[in-house]
Amino acid sequence: MRNLKEKEEKLIQKLLSIASEYSFNIEDQLVEEMNDGEMGSLYFVYKNAPKEQRTMGKEIGRIEFKDSDDVVVSATLNIDSENRLFELDIWKTDFSPLKDYLSF
Repeated sequence: MRNLKEKEEKLIQKLLSIASEYSFNIEDQLVEEMNDGEMGSLYFVYKNAPKEQRTMGKEIGRIEFKDSDDVVVSATLNIDSENRLFELDIWKTDFSPLKDYLSF
């Protein structure tokens, strides 16, 4: 478990600007890195909601951008069934590790 890195926070803020009907304070948000081949996906952690008891609700924001190596990246922000942030799902189309969050 850890706090968001600056680049992650900027990407999430961009996704939240797309999902204007939702408002989240991500300043002290805890996350876990997902086992995704270092593409950058994150799982949002809540002390009072164990991971095993949470289920995905829906997608609230999606963007595509090119990584610094010119490979297309899809970033999706999902909430859980209780309308809490659930995951930042990042998929790089060649499955290589993400190089730069800030090219969006």
